[in-house]
Amino acid sequence: MNIDLELYRIFCEVVKHKNISKTAESMYISQSAITQSIQKLEKTLGGKVFYRNKTGVELTEEGKNLYEYIKNSIETMNNAENIFSKYINLDKGSVRIGGGNSLLPALLLEPLLAFIKKYPHINVSISSGIIDILMQQLVNGELDIVTLNLTNKNKKYSNVEYTTLKNSNFSFFASKQYIKEHPIKNFEEVFSHPLILPKSPSSKKKMVEEYCAKENIPLVYQYEVSNSSLMKKLVLNDIGIGFTNTENIKDIGDDIEVIKQIEAKDSKLAIATLKKNMCNKATLEFVNEIKQYYK
Repeated sequence: MNIDLELYRIFCEVVKHKNISKTAESMYISQSAITQSIQKLEKTLGGKVFYRNKTGVELTEEGKNLYEYIKNSIETMNNAENIFSKYINLDKGSVRIGGGNSLLPALLLEPLLAFIKKYPHINVSISSGIIDILMQQLVNGELDIVTLNLTNKNKKYSNVEYTTLKNSNFSFFASKQYIKEHPIKNFEEVFSHPLILPKSPSSKKKMVEEYCAKENIPLVYQYEVSNSSLMKKLVLNDIGIGFTNTENIKDIGDDIEVIKQIEAKDSKLAIATLKKNMCNKATLEFVNEIKQYYK
């Protein structure tokens, strides 16, 4: 016996209101449609579920038993549909973001703030780490978005899409006080000063190594840090010259001098997501927000 679940839903609504016209009003359909649905249900079941009285309808004995068995299931379905609707309307949902600890805030902070203001009920989690590990978490469904420097050397995944946002740009930088005490006349002099570099195996470290190899510059450094915040603090305390994404030093722009900017022609700043049909609604909307920001 296959009965349309909508017939059971209408049946439960009639039980709640005990009146055909009130049920029609609550469901925004005609009284005749309600009556026809109940008649169809009774015909399929082979017995009456309601009898009429002066004020409306009452359950028959068989109808009472039927209602007791299905009411929880109908309520569960209604709740499930309501929750699903909240996800679709972005009243509920989550976005899990991963990236390098310097690139992530520099690249996504502004579009993330705009997204949060639009959709305050969406849960957002942010984690930093090594890109290869974060990408594997994305592929495994543990993350929704990963920020990265996109090059031809990136490992390819069949279920991942990449969206390029802008050209990669890196800077050698020092505090204004350091430059005042240690004037630098030309770029080559940079490498005679204490260098504060990103720790391997970061893409920024590879970038500076490749650049120095191309320019035949011996790369000797004194400090190697895995945290960009620590690098900036060391630079601001006049310890030496740092190297990081240009976007990452905007917040300290008044206190530093950029000695040289390097644009990586074979590297782009990008986000990685699972293919569109695998993304949840909140992630798709956040990606749209990011694209609009970098448009």
